[in-house]
Amino acid sequence: MRGVFIKDLETLKGNGRTFAAVYVIALICFLGTSAGPSFLISYVSVLAAIMAVNTIAADDMDNGMAYIFTFPISRKEYVKEKYVLGAGMITILWLVAVVIAACVNLSGFRTAPWEELLASAAAGIFLAVFAEAVMFPVQLKYGNTTGRIVLFVLVFGTMAIGWIGSEICKKMHVDVSAVKAFGMQIFELGIPVCLGILFVLMLLLLLISCTISIKIMEKKEY
Repeated sequence: MRGVFIKDLETLKGNGRTFAAVYVIALICFLGTSAGPSFLISYVSVLAAIMAVNTIAADDMDNGMAYIFTFPISRKEYVKEKYVLGAGMITILWLVAVVIAACVNLSGFRTAPWEELLASAAAGIFLAVFAEAVMFPVQLKYGNTTGRIVLFVLVFGTMAIGWIGSEICKKMHVDVSAVKAFGMQIFELGIPVCLGILFVLMLLLLLISCTISIKIMEKKEY
């Protein structure tokens, strides 16, 4: 597992300039446009998840998986290493983005309510973890090209279902005030409780996703 982790770090170093350029572009957009802290934090955090997924795509090229499993590493350990790598990268890049947004806020160059900054930070890391939880099983199941198509269908299909559901609720005059009231009740419990709930949700997402990915890998033939 340690060897695969080191290999992945070397792979990431090879793509470091590309991702650094994207990071700088996100920072410029944050500082030079009306984009708020949520843009920077969410963009960079999801970028970290994509970087981790790209290591799987790199392993899958040129029958690389079959070669990797000639070494003393099980498929379960391989999957766990990818999730640890993804979670670590998300945490590091997310922290850097949050610190940058906070420093900009403190400098007065661009100010935003601290509640908005905190909400943006929470939403950014949850979005990145959700992206990792979805992309990893899809990548392992369908590979690089087909996986991207499936992921595209999943993302836009979910957005379409959400929009259609919203429109149906409006036309049928469905009362959604109970859902809003429930959300407000959770928010009124306080920031520590809300963050604790968010952490538990992210942990559950990763555990469920990791379990699915392990089953996918154990059934695949290389």
